[in-house]
Amino acid sequence: MEQYKRKGKVTKITRLFSIMLMAVMLTSCLGMTTVAKDTKKDGQEKVSRVLKVAFAETPGISETDEYGNRTGLMVDFLNEIAKYTDWKYDYIDTDAEFMTDEFLNGEYDLMGGVFYSQELEEYFAYPKYRIGSSRGILLCRSEDPDIKSYELTSLNGKTIGVYDRAKTKIEYLKEFLSKNNLDCTIKYYSHDDMGESENLYQQLRSGEVDMLMGNDSDKEDDFRVVTSFSAQPYYLVTQVYEQDILDELNAALEAIMDADPEYAENEYEENFPDVKNADIQLTEKEESYLKEKGEITVAMVSDWHPFYCVDDLDDEHEGLLPDMFDRMSEYLGIPFTYVFADTYEDAIKKVNEGEADILGAYLDSDEHAFNAGLALTKPFINLNSIIIKNKSVNYPESGMTGGIIEGRAMPGDIQTEEIKYFSSTEEGMKAVNDGTIDFFYGISANLDKEMQNHHFANVVPVTRVNNKTKVSFALARPIDKTLFGIMNKAISTIPSKEMNTMLDKSLVSMGYTRASFSELVYANPVAFVLILCGFLVLILLGVLIAVRAKVKNTLMQGELERAEAKSRAKSEFLSKMSHEIRTPMNAIIGLSDMVGMKEDIPDSVKVILEKIRASSRYLLSLINDILDMSKIENGKMEIESEPFSMKNMADELIQMIETQAEMKGIHFRAKIELQHEIIVGDAIRIRQVLLNLLSNAVKFTQPGGNILFKIEERRFDGEKVVLAFEVQDSGIGIAEENQEKIFRTFEQVGNNMTKSEGTGLGLPISSHIVDLMGGSLQVESRIDEGSKFFFALSLPVGTVSKEGIQESQSQDTSLEEADFSGMRILLAEDNDLNAEIAKELLEIRGAKVDRAADGQEAVEMFEQSKAGWYQAILMDIRMPRKDGLQAAREIRSGAHPDGKNIPIAAMTANTFKEDVEAAREAGMTAFIPKPVDMEYLWKVLHAQVQKE
Repeated sequence: MEQYKRKGKVTKITRLFSIMLMAVMLTSCLGMTTVAKDTKKDGQEKVSRVLKVAFAETPGISETDEYGNRTGLMVDFLNEIAKYTDWKYDYIDTDAEFMTDEFLNGEYDLMGGVFYSQELEEYFAYPKYRIGSSRGILLCRSEDPDIKSYELTSLNGKTIGVYDRAKTKIEYLKEFLSKNNLDCTIKYYSHDDMGESENLYQQLRSGEVDMLMGNDSDKEDDFRVVTSFSAQPYYLVTQVYEQDILDELNAALEAIMDADPEYAENEYEENFPDVKNADIQLTEKEESYLKEKGEITVAMVSDWHPFYCVDDLDDEHEGLLPDMFDRMSEYLGIPFTYVFADTYEDAIKKVNEGEADILGAYLDSDEHAFNAGLALTKPFINLNSIIIKNKSVNYPESGMTGGIIEGRAMPGDIQTEEIKYFSSTEEGMKAVNDGTIDFFYGISANLDKEMQNHHFANVVPVTRVNNKTKVSFALARPIDKTLFGIMNKAISTIPSKEMNTMLDKSLVSMGYTRASFSELVYANPVAFVLILCGFLVLILLGVLIAVRAKVKNTLMQGELERAEAKSRAKSEFLSKMSHEIRTPMNAIIGLSDMVGMKEDIPDSVKVILEKIRASSRYLLSLINDILDMSKIENGKMEIESEPFSMKNMADELIQMIETQAEMKGIHFRAKIELQHEIIVGDAIRIRQVLLNLLSNAVKFTQPGGNILFKIEERRFDGEKVVLAFEVQDSGIGIAEENQEKIFRTFEQVGNNMTKSEGTGLGLPISSHIVDLMGGSLQVESRIDEGSKFFFALSLPVGTVSKEGIQESQSQDTSLEEADFSGMRILLAEDNDLNAEIAKELLEIRGAKVDRAADGQEAVEMFEQSKAGWYQAILMDIRMPRKDGLQAAREIRSGAHPDGKNIPIAAMTANTFKEDVEAAREAGMTAFIPKPVDMEYLWKVLHAQVQKE
């Protein structure tokens, strides 16, 4: 008998519920259907409560993404509630059509998307707080000129068609009309009036009504949205007999709203970013203006990444602005044409002088625009801005000289004593590289492109916490008011998701420099240098092969002591080989510098010389990777501890990998969940590990595959946070028997193509770095299904250091000051070619150089000289008869009056930390590594002599 009563009640409430609900049933949640256990102080385990939740697929509210994660508005609310209740969820997929019956039959504990009705309180337990509100809209015919979205009074006297069963929404509509003092006629239609179309669109098209009441998802090409209004609130409900769940639900929602009163609105905007309150319509005056004008001219800087890249053959896109203008032209009905300028300042001038209607992209504030005679439209995008600084300076500190392109303003929060202006980003970055200025400020994408193109050796980026730049169009003042309004409307017609897609495509940069074989052969003055470079590559390959063979033999040995002994021998071999390779590299770079300083050198030769220097720096980086592994194995790698922004690091990695993934046709997704942005740790090493994992994911994932990058903050104990890092791909996978091999030095698995790309050091170095930070790099993988690399680190929470993150290498000295006329230098160098190069390069600056072939000769020449004869000594370390360290000690301890104070700079290919310390202990005052950067040598000499 009870079963029949229950069935009758279910049928009745189902019918009532279908009338009351005008939105699709929603549920949400994100998590695993597991039981979590928490250990309490008394030793007992608390089992987290698992609630059954109905889940119906609804775009924007409850969806399942390609990785199987549940997302949407309801998902976000339930996840936030779980933080306060410690609930876990068992999500049960269902259909909205059956969800109500299933809930009333007791199959679920929670159900979402339920509208309130007093009649339903008998069947649903409503919490005190709603989780959102649906929105109702008024639709009219697109061509109706009498109804204006921006003027609600134009609705007076109009007829609105409504579905008679949408009683609650009709009440909200009446409330909206009354609140705005609008006099409209409401015409009611039944379900039979809808016909086969199941809607009232035909009544609107025929003119039977002027407007229709609809939902925020309703949209037809021949209709437009006039306005919108808040409609029925909806709730998460539970069973009426589960009072304990209702109490916890109320407490959690109250805590959420108390902590953030705008939480619900923010979540709605995040999940529905492109929901419109009204469609934007041009007035008759504006349409007439556009017809008469025929085109809109834009002042544009040519080859301006990421805004305009049409003429850049290295970029596979036209840029953000051409894509935007194509989209805006569809709305306005007229084209945009370009008036090109060589510089940003010149583009501003063209707008002020009337040569162009608008400036393509203005990068500063309204106040600065006003002073420049311009007025800004609403921003259409936000871009990251960064600072590029010289390696040899700390940022921030007092007395710095900053750089920016002409026409821009340096932000007030950037400390600088002097500002220098440059016509292009390239010129500014060259000034940073050669030390003319300390840093350069600009758009991150633009600076990254220049760094890719030119391989600047002495510049590093500085991460800033507040680094967003709003980008707008600019018009000359006094403005053309009609055009100003048209541009703002055109910007608003582009949905934010579409705008972000255009921006992501435009941020792709393929910056690199081409060089044909004929161009390389043409450079006769440096042909022998190119041959030496080729010979150096062969040597390096031989070193890699020899080291790999040596390490493999070591790993085959079963005895731990023999393996450790061979590892030490390998490290000593690497150190010696590093010295031997750096010596000819010093000659290559030095000879390149000498040839570059010759007069009447063709521009093509100068380009080739720069490529030789860049190639040498790349070879040096390969050597440093091998030495990095040697430091790890000898226990000499140190982990730094400095504050940095984890969010900014993640953003930079995402931006970099998104580009690579898009080029290869891979779907890349990132999920960053951080409550604490500033972390104390070794930012460089963490970035090194994550970049290696992400690069491998791109490398081993086929086009059409997926990559997921996650950083999740799991716990915070008041001082430290536990961060979980994960890189997951759908690539070729790794066989179980090879999953330990990939963490061994010089080991690679896979086919010959993939094995040829790299040295096999990336994962071993990454694993050791994670170990040094207190974590463990792990892998889960299956062949042809993909791989997942993950680790967790416990790191302190901090604040941004005022001292910056880069170590100063030397005092900032302008090269124009480095005049060594009248200065005599004693050069101790046993290599004839290196000595000849250093001598000539120093003499170019006016110095006189006496050369000693070894340490013993250097001591004798110094002791036999009169007081003040030498102003500085450049000392090689490894030399016959007497090395540089012993020679320096004898000079310092000798009887010569200048011996105690004369600057002695080590100039050597021995670059390990212990070599620097040994040089300092021997009495040397500076350390210059080989291959020698002559600009750095001149700076060090100048600083040493000035100090003396």
